[in-house]
Amino acid sequence: MPSPLLYACGSNGSGQLALGHEEDVSSLTRCAFDPSCPASTDIVDLVSAASHALLLVSSPSSGTHLLGAGKNTHGQLGRPCALSCPPAATTFRPLALGREAGLGDGFVPVKVAATWTTSFVVYERGITGSAGREQVFVASGSNDFGELGVAGSSAGPVVLKDVLRPGERVEHLKGGQRHVIAVLSSGTGPTRTQRVVGWGACRRGELDAVPAPVATPASRGVKGKGKAPARAPTSLPVTIALRIPPGAHIIDLALGAAHSLALLSNGRVLAWGSDLKGQVASLDSVQDVTGIAATWNGTYVISAGALWSQGSNTHGQLLRRDSDPRGQVAVQQAPTCLTAGSEHVLVTAADSTLWSGGWNEHGNLGVGDTADRPDLAQVPVPGAIRRVWGGLAATWVWSEE
Repeated sequence: MPSPLLYACGSNGSGQLALGHEEDVSSLTRCAFDPSCPASTDIVDLVSAASHALLLVSSPSSGTHLLGAGKNTHGQLGRPCALSCPPAATTFRPLALGREAGLGDGFVPVKVAATWTTSFVVYERGITGSAGREQVFVASGSNDFGELGVAGSSAGPVVLKDVLRPGERVEHLKGGQRHVIAVLSSGTGPTRTQRVVGWGACRRGELDAVPAPVATPASRGVKGKGKAPARAPTSLPVTIALRIPPGAHIIDLALGAAHSLALLSNGRVLAWGSDLKGQVASLDSVQDVTGIAATWNGTYVISAGALWSQGSNTHGQLLRRDSDPRGQVAVQQAPTCLTAGSEHVLVTAADSTLWSGGWNEHGNLGVGDTADRPDLAQVPVPGAIRRVWGGLAATWVWSEE
């Protein structure tokens, strides 16, 4: 049965790379699809977390379908069996989160996101007798940090109510380690508006749109000094009041472990949340930005055709040798596309080559070993690159022969 040429490498202890086994791999290896998967020719989107992956595939004949791989210990791949824990799905298989959440006929998946052990899918259907479309959020998995957007626990996939207002649609959706942010839009043309909502972990300001204060070196360890104001540890869905200049709108999101980034159409970046590692400091001064990415504690931007990094450098993930708070990364050719995993960075260059650097404990850099790289190294890619994704200690590449 036809399936896209999708390759993966990195952490695979739960079979989440869909390689047919549960062993880490350090070179890009082709993913496997269960025979029950519908025929597909294109990939709409992909996300991978600690122990599972979600894949949206489509074809002109069969439409869009949701697939998943990995373990379902927390219900992140659907309603878990009450009697036993099923083995890991080491190939991509069809998922039915919408049906299990109680959605009726006609809903199709259009967007996916994930936190550590929780999945998020936006389903959509046409409204009978109307040119409009209805969208709903479905969440499934762990709710330890309020990731499901509902109070208490749940036995399976749930529909997040009261997130979308009438007439709104989900334009962007991203998950961090324990928090989720969505950009909702309504209207078209000059009347188009955007609203930003988020939920999950928020102790460090992930949902505040205001950088959290950082203790100075002199005050760290001193009782009552340098502490951030008390915040609730988790939050149900809440509107995030971002200061978007008139005429600008959000075109992309990137989320770290406890910080959040929004790229605006005017080439500026809004950043908020934890600044403990300098991951959000002074980003409002950067101009001409065309790409953003976030590791757990780092921020990366393509600005005026150059790649810049700031934040944590515990595994060489800043990809430079200087000690500047923000510095330029050496790239063989101009970077055209940027993405990141938990602590590694992936750069597609103008000549369509792929480069990686940073943390590599699980072989997630795709260079054939598990040594960290403080500089970008070229990744051997089977075929021509169509799209690249970073996951939790994982790299994914969709290519064509």
